[in-house]
Amino acid sequence: MKTLFQYRTRRGGFTLLEVVIVLFIVALVLAAVHSIAQGAITLADDARRAQRSESRQQAFTGFCEHLFTTLPATSTLKLRTTQDGGQYLTKLELENTPSPFDGSPECLVTLLTEPLPGGGLRLLLSCRKKADEADVSVVLFDDLLSCEWRAFDPATRQWTTVWDASTHPTLMELTVIQASDSRRRVFWIAPNEAVSS
Repeated sequence: MKTLFQYRTRRGGFTLLEVVIVLFIVALVLAAVHSIAQGAITLADDARRAQRSESRQQAFTGFCEHLFTTLPATSTLKLRTTQDGGQYLTKLELENTPSPFDGSPECLVTLLTEPLPGGGLRLLLSCRKKADEADVSVVLFDDLLSCEWRAFDPATRQWTTVWDASTHPTLMELTVIQASDSRRRVFWIAPNEAVSS
């Protein structure tokens, strides 16, 4: 006679080792999916950042083109370049110019660079309506490695980093170097006659 235990068949189930192996495989698959998703998110962020940077560059180029082509004949342009440590800082002042913020006439518009504490430069746009008013400033770029303005002197036919004449230079050059790219722009300025008092 057979005992009760002899008739018992093996029940269907998984051993602990099989469960651990399946969990390990699932963890590997989830890690691979997470890595792929994280890579796609990073790539999308980089693309958005590059697109934003490009649109800022294009908007700034358009702003400078408009600023220089609509420069009144009575305005004066001053350009100074100074050295601060290993960096060159430029300051471009346009007097008797319409405000880029609200179009008010006869303002002092300044494009200048400032050093950043950790290195690099910041490009600022400031505007002052009257001598006794405070400047209104906007940071245009704060991730520059180098930013340099130069004026073309038609008398010497050379580029210069200093301009303080009563006449406008015929061309202005801006060279901007960022971590990702380097750009050189040249802007035409409508000529003016010497301003007489």
